[in-house]
Amino acid sequence: MDLFAQLLVNGVIAGSLYALVACSFGLILGTTGTFHFAHGVVYAAGAYGAYFAAGRGLPLWAAAGAGIAAAALLGVLIELIVYRPLRKIAASPLVILVASLGTLIVLENAIAIGFSTAAKILEGFPRKVLIVGGVGFTTLHVTMVAVSLVVFLALLAFLRWTRTGRAIRAVATSPEMAEIVGIDTGRVFLLVFAIGSAMAAPAAILIMMDRGATPDMGMEAILIAAIAVIVGGIGSVPGAALGALIIGVAQNLGVMKIPSEWQAAIAFGLLLVVVIVRPHGLLGKKLKKAEI
Repeated sequence: MDLFAQLLVNGVIAGSLYALVACSFGLILGTTGTFHFAHGVVYAAGAYGAYFAAGRGLPLWAAAGAGIAAAALLGVLIELIVYRPLRKIAASPLVILVASLGTLIVLENAIAIGFSTAAKILEGFPRKVLIVGGVGFTTLHVTMVAVSLVVFLALLAFLRWTRTGRAIRAVATSPEMAEIVGIDTGRVFLLVFAIGSAMAAPAAILIMMDRGATPDMGMEAILIAAIAVIVGGIGSVPGAALGALIIGVAQNLGVMKIPSEWQAAIAFGLLLVVVIVRPHGLLGKKLKKAEI
């Protein structure tokens, strides 16, 4: 029972961080229609931006803020330099996907050149081990769950209760109709890339504090995020969070029966089951047509 409880808690902790990346990826995909695989390097840039800032003497909170700002800036630049020009020439979604993958690989290597491929750890967070009912975790793990929950609720409130959030939802529902009623879709796209990129950064920064970061850390994160979005339902922010939490718990509980190196297979197995049983995802709406 103690082992089950420990793995369940570990799954919730992992799932909470997956949720940040999944919700941010899903927000961009659902609003712009862009399968933004380069989001993986934006995620990594948040961690390395914080690491760079901390190395220049900034306190941890300020370094984290710098990392979030760096991720937001990189996300906006990718939209402006890579995706927007391709949309202007009516490039197909497949071409944009390939361009996104190319951007991911090029920028990952740029980070490796600048910081080396060795794992980097962001020091300075005061850790304390907590034991509750035989289950162990640290204050950093509590912070991970708390940050994820706060950011998730803040995003939902922003999308529901602010004028800008309603504009984002309108563009996600129908870009053409949004333009007809006077919404600047180009500006909304930039805002979504900035918000989505900034959302992913805290997860990467917390991972760097916990177990270190490498330049290719974004590849696994973006694969899990994409699976979570599809499992939860494309276009549903709560669905992305639910999908991420399910994956995190399933991967960790799976260790009881399956070697840990097969955790990725568990995630893809869940994806396969959901695609077969409920193609539109757990909380997604049925689509009349779809394109990749």
